[in-house]
Amino acid sequence: MKQSINTDENKAKLQDVFAKRKAKEKEKEASSQKNEVKDRTPFIERFGEEQLTNWKQQHGNRDLIYIKVDDNLAVLRPPMAEDLGDYLTAIGMNGMSKAVAMIVENLWLDGDYALIEDEDLFIAVFLQMNNILESKKGEFFRA
Repeated sequence: MKQSINTDENKAKLQDVFAKRKAKEKEKEASSQKNEVKDRTPFIERFGEEQLTNWKQQHGNRDLIYIKVDDNLAVLRPPMAEDLGDYLTAIGMNGMSKAVAMIVENLWLDGDYALIEDEDLFIAVFLQMNNILESKKGEFFRA
């Protein structure tokens, strides 16, 4: 009987722990969406619509990557297949953080250097770039 009480208590505790974790994940997701760029206005004000259009045209009319962390902005060109290959190779040889730093350097068009120099800001850039690059992978399945 005592064991079943402990088991029930353990299950309740486990459910409580996971409920708290899920709540924290939702909070984190909500706060990370604040850094997701949906409004190009700050980029237009900083770099100008003409410059943004020129960069886009220079890179095959593919969408540019807009990164915003707090008040810091950066514009990156879209990655090419070669960039992604170099990125994947760098992950295997040097680790994820150095691979992200390498691809940010290669894609950088203009922006605030604080995004690279400040560790906390770079972590935010790191996470955004990782999400962007991971989304470039296609889905597949075997049947």
